[in-house]
Amino acid sequence: MESSDIYSLSELCLKFVEKESSRIKCADIYFEKSNYINVEIEENSIKFSETGEGNGVSIRVIDKNGSLGFAFSNKLERPTIEKLCKTAIKMMKVATHDPDFKDLPSSFKNYPVVHGLFDKNLKYLDIKDSMKYVNELINVCKDDEMAISQSGNFESAYSKTYIFNSNGLNVSRKETSCLISSNIIVKDKISKETSSGYERQIERSLSNLNALNIANLALEDAKRNLNRKKIKNMNVPVILTPKGTINLILRPIAAAINAETFQYKRSFLVDKRSEKIGSELLNIEDNGLIDGAAGSQIFDDEGVPCKNKKIIEKGKFLKTGLLHNSYTAGKEGIESTGNAARNSYISIPSIGITNFIMKPGERMLEEIIKDIPKGIMFNSTGDSPNISTGDFSGLILHGNLIKNGEIKEPLNETMIGINLIDLFQKIDAVSEEFKVYGAFQAPWVRIKSVNIIGGAN
Repeated sequence: MESSDIYSLSELCLKFVEKESSRIKCADIYFEKSNYINVEIEENSIKFSETGEGNGVSIRVIDKNGSLGFAFSNKLERPTIEKLCKTAIKMMKVATHDPDFKDLPSSFKNYPVVHGLFDKNLKYLDIKDSMKYVNELINVCKDDEMAISQSGNFESAYSKTYIFNSNGLNVSRKETSCLISSNIIVKDKISKETSSGYERQIERSLSNLNALNIANLALEDAKRNLNRKKIKNMNVPVILTPKGTINLILRPIAAAINAETFQYKRSFLVDKRSEKIGSELLNIEDNGLIDGAAGSQIFDDEGVPCKNKKIIEKGKFLKTGLLHNSYTAGKEGIESTGNAARNSYISIPSIGITNFIMKPGERMLEEIIKDIPKGIMFNSTGDSPNISTGDFSGLILHGNLIKNGEIKEPLNETMIGINLIDLFQKIDAVSEEFKVYGAFQAPWVRIKSVNIIGGAN
């Protein structure tokens, strides 16, 4: 459908809702148009590919008691819009009252300028051209004598979003994204042991995607985890790789500062606002305004302008450090932070991050490692911290022993246990170097002492 059709349908919807019920306080309508390509690899060969388009619309109406009605459809036509309005209103009339709901966002005069969120090469990419990136993954695995199998995928997407509401908000945006991932399994011919390595890259522009690099990094990761050794219990320094930093610092904090989680007191950071929760090297922000970044947006999924929000400064959890949508912001009596997020048009807004960043430090990684006579390099775990308490105990899936400043053998049957607040306070070094994984930017981080439980005891 053309943009003019979208605008006429939104006008039809809002007028219908206004006329249909005097009980309605506010309403919004969300249109989404997209096309996509997806190619999947299994056993180092293409097993599945598809290209398609998706259109959808959802309508949300809220009455003066905070009762909410919601309906959606993948048909963008006048009779469907009228039916959706009637359905949403019916649902609203039987929904539970919610005195915490205040209002939907009003219109905004100014929106930020963020460059590099749209690439016309991705908009017009066809499935044949996308095979180039998939074949590069396949060839890296095929050409290495230790690599025995690979799974992975290539995705590209173009979307255009329109948001309208009864408070005068009227915004639209277009964006593109692409993703490449590789999970390679290797086998040592002598020991017969196998291991796997994983890497992925998400970009806004096709020219920034590097399939060869991703496959080679996954291959290196797999080889680094071969011939794992058991170790004894120890209390030693631990260096978190960027993936480890995301596992144990960024993801848990992102979950804990979600205002909905926080308001229900399910966060380990409850009652810690304006308090120092970590060392002065812990500095975190949620920045939606970085040009070309995967998590950047002009506005969130309720039409609120995105911005750069400081969360933790020099270890202090800021009073303004929560992420809000319009509902949780209204409940607290403040403005939304521009973090409303929808999985698609079929969902009502929740809360999500934009670009979640731990700021790099001033020391080189090599310098940070060489100071360690004995320690652990932590890369990944399949376990997650308890967000309510901050306690973490989990198996190190990928990690290595450090001896006299050098990275040595990978670990087998090794666990790590620590409370997250304790971990934050024990940060004693952060690297200049960092990596970006989608919406996360993370450096290498050294924790001065952590209890390690080894399988050799």
